[in-house]
Amino acid sequence: MPKKYFFLALLFCSFHILNAQNLIAWSNDKKITFQNFKKTPKKNKKPQGFLDSKIGWQISESTNSIPVLEVYNRFDESTSWISMKHEGILKEMQLQFDLSELYARKIRKDFVLLQQKKEMNRDVYREHFLKQMKIFQKRLKSIAGVTLNQPSLYKLINAQVQDSITLYKEYKF
Repeated sequence: MPKKYFFLALLFCSFHILNAQNLIAWSNDKKITFQNFKKTPKKNKKPQGFLDSKIGWQISESTNSIPVLEVYNRFDESTSWISMKHEGILKEMQLQFDLSELYARKIRKDFVLLQQKKEMNRDVYREHFLKQMKIFQKRLKSIAGVTLNQPSLYKLINAQVQDSITLYKEYKF
């Protein structure tokens, strides 16, 4: 292999290894902490934050067989920030991460049902993924600021999300 291509391959692998170190997979046993938010926050006197959760999927296909799929839910520390150490913001960020896990599990369930129907068209899987992501984005917007502005509502929504995660436990990654 020419040195030029070897160098490019090495650079590509190094980038992905370094980038992967900033991604945290969702875990029921480990909650996010202030230290997980590595990006310099926006200057503001109000407690604010941004959680960069990434739901993605990977498909492995071979001729005349049902595809093998994996759905990931990860949190990117390097692009997430919290303006100040405020427990309410940390709770909200955890709620958002939990909500993204719920939708990752819903997508996994959809994929399993499609596989049971022996669906082999990649576009059908993509449509189901995009449909759930659209619903997830709407739900995410509806809970913004709830921990600071309506703590009682936060408790209700959090209980609902935790119960739903439990209901979808067989679709845990």
